[in-house]
Amino acid sequence: MSFITDKQTIDDLNIFAKSGSDSIYHIFNKTYTQGAASLLEELFRNPLSDEKAINERVAVLKYFRENKITFPLQGNRFEEAERYLANTDPRSRLSNQGFSMADFKAATQSVMALMEILQGLKVFMQNLHSKAANNPYGTEVTEVLALLNSRELELIFTDHGKGKISSGKIVEYDNILRFQQHALLEKILQHIYHLDVYCSIARVAEERGYHFATALKRDANRLQLQGVYHPLLHKPVANSLEMTPDSNIVFLTGANMGGKSTFMKSLSIAMYLAHLGFPIAARHMEFSVCDGMYTTINLPDNLAMGASHFYAEVLRVKKVAVELGAGKNLFVVFDELFRGTNVKDAYEGTISIMEAFAGKPHSLFVISTHIMEAGEVLQQKCRNMIFRYLPTRMENGKPVYTYTLTEGITDDRHGMIIINNEGVLELISHEKEAKKIQDTFTADKQTIEDLNLQGKFKQQSIYSLFNHLQTRGGEKELEGMFARPLNAPEQINQRSSVFAFFQQHGVIFPVIRSQVESMEDYLSGGAGAALPAVAWGIFAKKFKQALFHNAELLQLQAGQSVTIEVLQAFRDFFKELSGKGQVSVYQKKLDIAQRIIQDSRLQQILNRPEEQLSLMQLIRNDYVIRHAMIEEMEILLKLIYELDVFVGVAAVAAKEGFVYAKALPAAQMLLDMEGFRHPGLKKGVSNTLHLTRDRNVLFLTGANMAGKSTFMKSMGIAVYLAHMGFPIAAKRMEFSVKDGLFSSINVSDNLDMGYSHFYAEVLRTKTVAQAVNESLNLYVLFDELFKGTNVKDAYDATLAVTRAFAENRNSFFVISTHIIEVGEALGKACQNLQFSFLPTVMKDGLPTYPYTLTTGITSDRQGMIIIENEKIVEIIQANDPLRPNLNQH
Repeated sequence: MSFITDKQTIDDLNIFAKSGSDSIYHIFNKTYTQGAASLLEELFRNPLSDEKAINERVAVLKYFRENKITFPLQGNRFEEAERYLANTDPRSRLSNQGFSMADFKAATQSVMALMEILQGLKVFMQNLHSKAANNPYGTEVTEVLALLNSRELELIFTDHGKGKISSGKIVEYDNILRFQQHALLEKILQHIYHLDVYCSIARVAEERGYHFATALKRDANRLQLQGVYHPLLHKPVANSLEMTPDSNIVFLTGANMGGKSTFMKSLSIAMYLAHLGFPIAARHMEFSVCDGMYTTINLPDNLAMGASHFYAEVLRVKKVAVELGAGKNLFVVFDELFRGTNVKDAYEGTISIMEAFAGKPHSLFVISTHIMEAGEVLQQKCRNMIFRYLPTRMENGKPVYTYTLTEGITDDRHGMIIINNEGVLELISHEKEAKKIQDTFTADKQTIEDLNLQGKFKQQSIYSLFNHLQTRGGEKELEGMFARPLNAPEQINQRSSVFAFFQQHGVIFPVIRSQVESMEDYLSGGAGAALPAVAWGIFAKKFKQALFHNAELLQLQAGQSVTIEVLQAFRDFFKELSGKGQVSVYQKKLDIAQRIIQDSRLQQILNRPEEQLSLMQLIRNDYVIRHAMIEEMEILLKLIYELDVFVGVAAVAAKEGFVYAKALPAAQMLLDMEGFRHPGLKKGVSNTLHLTRDRNVLFLTGANMAGKSTFMKSMGIAVYLAHMGFPIAAKRMEFSVKDGLFSSINVSDNLDMGYSHFYAEVLRTKTVAQAVNESLNLYVLFDELFKGTNVKDAYDATLAVTRAFAENRNSFFVISTHIIEVGEALGKACQNLQFSFLPTVMKDGLPTYPYTLTTGITSDRQGMIIIENEKIVEIIQANDPLRPNLNQH
């Protein structure tokens, strides 16, 4: 039976490298060979679920560590040997009938490298044979020696070390190693890769002081961990935990930044490595083998599926429930269960789900929450639940975190202290002189990722929506436009008018991608050389063609021919374009293109009848196009790339029914959007929004899945595209240009920096506050402000931060929250707020969502209805005859 897990868990634990950070795999990958690195990755992706197999691997790795076994072979020789063995094309086989000296020299080096590897491996295995006889690795040693001692390789070992080997022998060895015994050599290489992996892991265990866990039978359902810590932290704090069938659920609480997420990751990483049989960052560990593990620590929403953050949480719980209901023994971790919903539903949902988990005594659960009140109820209901927290103590008015697990339930609440310590409110409120409007429009990395704006290969990115282009240069031009939005109204409106012109006339790009690529390749050889040098180069190609059948001249002829075809196509295209109405918006660039393409030197080439060119004509054409006019050709290519973008984006706008926004000066302070929707959703519901200086803050509420996140993303994308001068998914839009756009929609914790989810939110708020303070003119989107803290702190912080932002009348703010009680207090404190919500309509006892913005503050709470509709509790309880006895205190 294989061990089950998923990508969410792998990403939560940073098993493999993320951009800009280390990974657990990286810690252990000290291998010398590429094959071993690939094998190590394969092992990481396939944990074991059999205690015997785990303990056998532990025994092997312990043996390597205790005996300080190091990799005995030269790793740099393996790349050469691997490339050599991978070439099994029979046409490359050496023959006694003849071969080129280059092939023979390369084969000789590779054969000698393989002979050294095989001989070194044989000596190493012979020395290890008797020593490892009582270890599981002894079996592998015997297998390797049997392969090395096979009759087919006798000749290789007999001749090794006898000095220079004859060419005939090299031919014979080449035939044996690459063809006759290729499968045998592949088996030997696999054993070498395993040896390299074992040495690497043992070395890491020794250098880092890691220890090995002991695997117990799965029905024991026990976990004993002493001194576990996170292997990627510089100065981690160790903790201990023991779980049994009578205490198989941990209810974990603690203040923001108290270390809950780090502890849960430490615990989960240890469990994952233990199922690999690898050493762990702990003093001692015994564990019952599980069928699999699932963690939920950094869970984003899923716009493609129409899933809000809360619904993504519900689906995640349901996925685990299905496995539990099928009788699987799992290790399950949930960090901040149901933090994406309102307090009442989070409270009821946490109790309901954890009570159902309590009916699964053969699985282990660690659940953290800010809903401390749920713990008091669960203490009375579930006897197999233990309660732990990470305490905070106050020193000189500041919270200090011990990161040490303690028995009980915390009552620490320090959210507002953290916000005040970071100086967020002072930063927002601090008055500075208004600065000159920036020359560029700014959107930082968090915003780009929140709105999924950029990325050629990123699934469903806004860039990919518009990238239906015919040239590589056009794609780079499009990337540049996405990277540098505009903030001057006249520039934005000018670019929009160009797109609209091409859309109005349904212009089609006149050539295909391969033609432009051939032209680019041809022009890349241009260097502004004089005619005699050009002629000499082509004569040399002709000479090599005649003597050696060299293809360079044919390639030159083909490249020149396609380039002339492209130039002719664009000559006709520009001529047709110049006759279209309203071409004045593109006239300047059209004039430049036509001046180049109508150059008399070029016209002599383009007007020549299609026939076989003489060598002198080929030379003359090459000189004109690639040398005399190379600068003009580069300018023309740049115009072709821009044209590709204009035509491609206009085609998308026509197909999708997009429109162009009208850019206004910043001083007008207006955002007027009618019928806007998310451009990435096929059936996106449209909404209308009107913000002014007197009503520049939108306070947005709504039930889970009502569409708040999608609404904010739709608005943010429209604002960003509008500042690019691009078409938007709307009926109409007018907007005042701003200096930038900042969003906070999917903010993750940052273990590398020691950030909890709440502290990451605080720092994000501080970043936006700094930008507001420095620029004064921004679009700002906050989805679920301070959802990573307890209810009281979330209320206080949302009220304080929103009030502070509302004092700025030069930026537009959209702030959503589940703490709807804040709305009433804000209504009394601020005169420039609009209150809107996305409603829920009940039909036959089920919630439905119109996704249409409505005035007011919601009172909808359907979180528990969603949980009940997904039948999660029933799924968990399936095949669970023991449950009635477990949940009675």
